[in-house]
Amino acid sequence: MQQPVSDSMSSVAIQLDNIVFSYPGTSQPVLAIDHWHVAKGAHVFVEGASGSGKSTLLNLITGTLTPTSGSLSLLNTPFSELSARKKDKFRAQHIGVVFQQFNLIHYLSVAQNIEAAAYFAGRKQHYTINNAAAMLDKLQLPDSLLHQKASTLSVGQQQRIAIARALINHPQIVIVDEPTSALDANARDKFMQLLLSTAKDATLLFVSHDTSLSHHFSHHFKMENLNSARSISC
Repeated sequence: MQQPVSDSMSSVAIQLDNIVFSYPGTSQPVLAIDHWHVAKGAHVFVEGASGSGKSTLLNLITGTLTPTSGSLSLLNTPFSELSARKKDKFRAQHIGVVFQQFNLIHYLSVAQNIEAAAYFAGRKQHYTINNAAAMLDKLQLPDSLLHQKASTLSVGQQQRIAIARALINHPQIVIVDEPTSALDANARDKFMQLLLSTAKDATLLFVSHDTSLSHHFSHHFKMENLNSARSISC
């Protein structure tokens, strides 16, 4: 069992206590986690096969699902107790998500896709095209892409724009869901280097079935072990 980085709850980014989740009409819970605490700034790799509960875990943490029982706190906020509207606001302001399919709005420009994240976080007044250009520079992309439609980008470019959109508000928690499945080995390794360097100050939860990526992370869990865990901190 991994040892906690700190015993202080003020240093915890993600805290699950007595979490159970069952889909309506089913008796067998998809998730049953007694205690799992992730420290602020930890970079965590979670692996699991299809059907192991990875997506359910992410949906609970992002607030698109609510636990059947138990409590989920994020950044010392009782997240699972918030209303849907407050969850949406909290997620937009504090959580960045890189989706498996990237979820860019293809008919919008790159700049508009990134600006949308600032808009939903209520930070549009702080967003400038220079902010977006600086983020692209960190991700080794030319700022000329800002005016291209997302539909014209290569898969690798779309992936990096998805990172830019997720990180533009400097979220404390970054969640990455199976983002490398469409990439070859060289592109995958480059993606990992860019992601980790750009999100180095955030709490990073990376979920994938590709165990070859786990060496990039200081903490590594198997979903089936996490799902039966009594108490784990990292």
